[in-house]
Amino acid sequence: MANVTLSGTVSAQAASGETVTITVLKPDGTKDPWTTTTDTTGAYTLTKTYTVAGTYSAVATVSADAQYAAATSPTVSFTITLVNRTVTLNVGLS
Repeated sequence: MANVTLSGTVSAQAASGETVTITVLKPDGTKDPWTTTTDTTGAYTLTKTYTVAGTYSAVATVSADAQYAAATSPTVSFTITLVNRTVTLNVGLS
């Protein structure tokens, strides 16, 4: 299990609060589309928890508006590893 923080910036915006869609491709091939909004500097952040180990990828997009063209980030891959665990064994003799 891992808490994954996805963040970035939009280079230009008419006003803060622009919607950014982040699509995460999971190891099984399904997609998780999430939305977040920009702050006054164009920055955005989203944190999600993923529990399945494997390689994921994510891409962020913003739609066109009256002033700016749509834009898409490069795809970024990340890997979630298995969580370590231990096993104990007790032996009793009588």
